[in-house]
Amino acid sequence: MRECRHLFNDIDPQLEEAARAKQRLDAERWRDELRPGAMRRFAARTAKLPWSRGLLNALVEELYPDDLFTELVGNLDRVPRRQWPHVLAIAVALRHSWRRDGLARIARRLHISLATNPSHDRSHARHPRPSQPDSPARLGPVKALRYASPPPRGAGGLDRALGRAMDRLLCDGRAALNSVHERRK
Repeated sequence: MRECRHLFNDIDPQLEEAARAKQRLDAERWRDELRPGAMRRFAARTAKLPWSRGLLNALVEELYPDDLFTELVGNLDRVPRRQWPHVLAIAVALRHSWRRDGLARIARRLHISLATNPSHDRSHARHPRPSQPDSPARLGPVKALRYASPPPRGAGGLDRALGRAMDRLLCDGRAALNSVHERRK
């Protein structure tokens, strides 16, 4: 009886190894021979695939969102079609948000501002225009004129606008500027 058990114990590992070898061969055959043709058929048949709830669900499922997704979006089956880009952006952001730099990177790619101050939340404008009052370009130093001599008729430009015409040097006037919120009051 002992010999029979020993014989069965020897056969089991051999059967398991043979099964694993067959699975490896099947997987290699699928990847090398069958998969390219199947994917070509799939691609041809989905060329005019419209947006559908099934496609949305498949995309979101592939991104493995956590419980925060349900908190932010609610029931995915009740989200209207016009909000699907919003839902997908949230799912992608959740996927990349495990590190702060990952969320910042995906936000930049989607042109979404992560600023916490609402006055700085300009998701549509990547670079503020210099004509805007709180533009960094406008508030930055005027390097070309910083140490230039005043014109013969006086410094009537930048310094006069700030209420402090100077006889000697032009300066950018940042020290005299109030914050944007103080100027608007």
